[in-house]
Amino acid sequence: MPEPSKESQTARAAQAERTAFTENAILDAAEAVFARRGLEGTRVREIAEAAGVNGATLYNYYASKSALYEAVLDRGVRPLITLMESYAAGPRERESTRALVAQVMVHLSQHPHLSRLIYLEAMAEGDYLSTLSRTWFRPLVSQILRELQDGAVPPELGEGLHPLVAALFLHLTFGHFALAPLLQEIFDVDPLSAAGVERQTRFIDTLLVQMFPQLTRDRGDGSGGGDVG
Repeated sequence: MPEPSKESQTARAAQAERTAFTENAILDAAEAVFARRGLEGTRVREIAEAAGVNGATLYNYYASKSALYEAVLDRGVRPLITLMESYAAGPRERESTRALVAQVMVHLSQHPHLSRLIYLEAMAEGDYLSTLSRTWFRPLVSQILRELQDGAVPPELGEGLHPLVAALFLHLTFGHFALAPLLQEIFDVDPLSAAGVERQTRFIDTLLVQMFPQLTRDRGDGSGGGDVG
């Protein structure tokens, strides 16, 4: 079979780039519209208009509104699960913990409407809440809980409180973005600005160090407990 010509390869690469660009535009628009109106209150036509495509083009990418909703959630939450899994596979060094917090906050800042979408679904007790929890958030929270169970957690934060600790960090991350309009009105500072995200990142990092010093030390550095894994 003859090798594709250089022109053919270039055309395919350009087409793939256009496809990826259109898909990202659809996902970005869907994330923003779903965050305002929720799954049930959103029309596919609104998303298509916001993305700058027609309805037929949108349906070429996603067969249904629910499929698009799931794609938005998967794009938003799945990378965080992967980050937690990668962190768990390595040593609990100070720099790796700092990097994890920074990566989580950068990812959420790149998808600023995702957190509002999730909070809206939770507050409305929507039909999709169970799927949201089971498919994306249970895996994420389970990884956080494993970190707490494996680490040298202070006695006052015994295992019975681990779910509350996990919930705290969900609020400190997702909540920072979901409640940004309210926080801006209260403090006259934009939480979504680069400075606002950086300040919240430093706060979470500092809080982790204060609450779980053993989770932010190299397992082999000999500084009070050795291996915590």
